[in-house]
Amino acid sequence: MTHTSQKTLDPRSERMLELLAEGASARIIAKKLGYSEGTMRVYLHNLYRAIGVRNKTEAVIWQLGRTRDGTSPAPTLPRPSAAPVAQPVLPAGPGFGDMALAEDLYTALGVMSGFIGPYGHVWEAGAKLKGAPLDEKMLLQRSQSRLLWRALLKGDFAYGKLLHDDGHVERIAAQSATDAATIACLLALGGYSTAASRLVSSLGDRRRGAAAIAGREMSLMRAVCEAAESNAQTALDALHALASDGRAPALRHVAIAALFHVFRSRKLDEAAGQTADALWAEAETARQQLDAMGVRPLARTAKLPAPAEARENATIRKAALTR
Repeated sequence: MTHTSQKTLDPRSERMLELLAEGASARIIAKKLGYSEGTMRVYLHNLYRAIGVRNKTEAVIWQLGRTRDGTSPAPTLPRPSAAPVAQPVLPAGPGFGDMALAEDLYTALGVMSGFIGPYGHVWEAGAKLKGAPLDEKMLLQRSQSRLLWRALLKGDFAYGKLLHDDGHVERIAAQSATDAATIACLLALGGYSTAASRLVSSLGDRRRGAAAIAGREMSLMRAVCEAAESNAQTALDALHALASDGRAPALRHVAIAALFHVFRSRKLDEAAGQTADALWAEAETARQQLDAMGVRPLARTAKLPAPAEARENATIRKAALTR
């Protein structure tokens, strides 16, 4: 499948792609755009040919690729301020941000945490649709990245220090720049400033021939280290910009989680809550992308099993295992 996310499309084609990514059928798209269903199928066929794909599924993947490349709107995050943000006198009521502040991001997100961060459900679904093999090495890499992601959401900063003290950081950094950035975030946010600074310095000063950490990952590491060590507004602004950058979703999610912890450490609870809400919005967007890809990991209907049926099924499974 040809994937050229920089193609210039007319407004109608852009709207068709948006609706496809939302899971709309040709009939629904025709109704929304004011065409007959037959005419819309012709337009869709022409669109597929224009972007170099064969069908709706590939068109959705193509559109999601554009999202990953940064053509979609960035999350709505509170602007950092040097002064504490005033709390509302009459709060509207507890929401996701309030729960994240009362517990932690991982607890508040629950199952939705699997939709975002490095190697989330969208990545897995995309890899399967493209026929990419999920071999043992890739699964181990994913497991490592997800452990780091969960530690950041939970605020388990000691996990980063454990990896650092056990000498695993260099190996992890060589495998994944995003994982290296996450470890730096854990160290800096946990108050392990010396270890964080040494990590950033060693990764930034690698000689030619080694896989140097550069670009957005290095910018994130430096911004978090500075924001955690001081009240410098420039560091907070830099971290906010990275959390709003739509070009690399997994790294953006790490930056949003780090921004939440920085706001919280500065006792800017309202800004922290709004940042948590932005992370929830990222998870909801990812769930909608999975719907458009035909993947629905969350149940849409609920049916309570009858006790008799549950016992019968258990008996059948037990009998099958003993054969």
